[in-house]
Amino acid sequence: MAARSEPVLRRVGLIVPVLASEAALLCDCLANIARIRAALTGEADLVVVVVPQPSGGAVLAPVVEPGVEWLPQAQAGVSRARNSALDHLRGRVDAVMFVDVAVRPSAAFLRAALVLLDDAPLVSAPVVFAAESPEGGAAPSRVSAAFLVYRGFIWSSLIRLDAIGDLRFLADIGPGTPSHHQAGEDSRLLYAIVRGQGLRSLPFLSGLPVARLPRDDLAEKVARYSFGQGYLVGQYLMHPVGGLAGFGYFLLRALLFVLKSLVMLAGTRSRGTGFRRLRAFSCGLFGRDRSVPSLGRGV
Repeated sequence: MAARSEPVLRRVGLIVPVLASEAALLCDCLANIARIRAALTGEADLVVVVVPQPSGGAVLAPVVEPGVEWLPQAQAGVSRARNSALDHLRGRVDAVMFVDVAVRPSAAFLRAALVLLDDAPLVSAPVVFAAESPEGGAAPSRVSAAFLVYRGFIWSSLIRLDAIGDLRFLADIGPGTPSHHQAGEDSRLLYAIVRGQGLRSLPFLSGLPVARLPRDDLAEKVARYSFGQGYLVGQYLMHPVGGLAGFGYFLLRALLFVLKSLVMLAGTRSRGTGFRRLRAFSCGLFGRDRSVPSLGRGV
């Protein structure tokens, strides 16, 4: 049977959380989306939901553009912002993409992903740190569901809204919250989708990576995200998805995570992060952190 070249699903919601300090990034993000909208005229209908979050006393001036909806939030947190937008879009779109202000998807990715989304709950792609998304071949491959969950880059995925259903991001963790789990909210949602759908593998557009602007705070990010990431590495061993192959993948990643953490103990600057990673891994493996639900109970 010949592959379809036209998508059945056409309505796409693009969810953009933003802080008042990110006005310039938002402007560039919306300009990129405008180019995508023009390129996909007649192929897809885009609904852009910008979700300003409280940031000190600063207030972001609303953007007045066709197809852009403004949904300000009273509470901080990226997860809360995304959850609010999901509720706002319920019944209005077929699929969603979580486009943070520093993410620059391409029309080519959305076009190819929409076609594949007719037969899959979500379609993903690699992430590249660049100013714009390179466009290569659109031929899809498949990757294991465990790989997709572990990498956790939800902003390089297009997801059917009916696959998300009533699932939501865990609102009390991640950026903008006081939780020591400053990472993991994205992977938890992907995990819940994969587990709920019983998925073993998923389509992957390796030739159409999604760009995220380069960042100069990678060392700080590694330290800040270390506990949330380490906890999930331990949890994946206790509650794997993707069958036996998925468990094997999570076991390999856990071994590499522990080895890297041990290496970090040898460095003066990285020692604290290494200890934090190992402690988090232990907490996840034995379920010792009661501030978040176990993957066995929910996202």
